[in-house]
Amino acid sequence: MNNKFDYNLIKTLVLVYETKSMSKSAQALGISSPTLTYALNKLRDYYNDPLFIKSIKGLKATPLANQLYPSFKHIDEEISHSVMVSVDDPPEIPNVIIRTNTMIEYYLVDKLLKNRKFPLELNFTFNNRIMLEDQRITALVSREVDIDIGSAIRHNHSFISTKIAQSRIVGLCRKEHPRIKNQLSDDQWMAEEHIVLSSAETSAYLPEKLYGLSHQRNIRYRSNSLINMLYCIEKSDAVMFFPACLLKHIPVHLGVRSVEIPWMEEDTLDIYAYIHSKAKNDERLEWIIQLLKN
Repeated sequence: MNNKFDYNLIKTLVLVYETKSMSKSAQALGISSPTLTYALNKLRDYYNDPLFIKSIKGLKATPLANQLYPSFKHIDEEISHSVMVSVDDPPEIPNVIIRTNTMIEYYLVDKLLKNRKFPLELNFTFNNRIMLEDQRITALVSREVDIDIGSAIRHNHSFISTKIAQSRIVGLCRKEHPRIKNQLSDDQWMAEEHIVLSSAETSAYLPEKLYGLSHQRNIRYRSNSLINMLYCIEKSDAVMFFPACLLKHIPVHLGVRSVEIPWMEEDTLDIYAYIHSKAKNDERLEWIIQLLKN
C-alpha cells in the first residue's frame, strides 16, 4: 500500500460502488471514461486490491470495497454538506418557540421592535394554541416549547418558573362609551356586553370575582386575537378586562381607553415564564425573560 492517499478519489469509489458502471460514474463526475479508469487504478494501487470485478450485472465490489464504502460514503456526504452550507445556504438561525396568549405575544414583540432589540441571531415562533394545565406541562417537559408564559401551573421538577409580571386589572372600553365614565362598578361589569380571550387558562389569570359568574355575563365575542379584540372594543360598546402593565403597548390610534375597577383593587394578575430545567443556562431564553420583566 502506498503511503500517499489522494482524497479526491473518495467520490470515485462511492460512485462506482453505487452505479456498478464505469461509464455512468464518469458521466456523473463529468470526466471521460479513461480519466475515471486512471483514478480507479490509483485506488487499486493504493490498496493493492482490484476493488471492483466485472460481472454479468456490472461491476461487483470486492470485500475490501464493501468494507471501504460506508466510510467513504459518510466522508463524501460530510464534504458535500459543508460545501453546500458554505456556498449556498445561510447559517441556520436558532428558533425559539414560545407558548403564550396573544396579549403576551404582542407585549413582547412590541418591546422588541420599539427598542430595536429584535436579535438577528434568533427566530421566534409563537404558539397560541389553547392548552389546559396538563397540556402546558407536557409541552414543557417534552421540549415541544422553549418557554411557556402564562398563569401559574403546579410545580414540576422538570421546569423552572420565573415571575415576570404582577399587574393590577383595569377595564377597556371605547373612548366615547355612552354609559361608562372613569370607573366600572361590579353591577356595570355584569350588565355590559363582554369580549373575552378564548383561552383555557383565562380563569386562572383572573381573580374569581372578575371571572366568576361567567354564565350570567353577556359574552358577545371570544377571540384568540388581541388585535381583533381591541378593534371590537373600539367599534362597539362592549368591555373587556386588561392588564394595566400592557396599557402603554396599545396602539395609540385605537380609540379605546382604560377604566378603573375599584372592586378589584386588592387583586392582581400574575404572569410566569417557565423553561425546562435543562435550559437554565440558555442565554437566549434568559434574555427573553429579562426583557419581559423590565
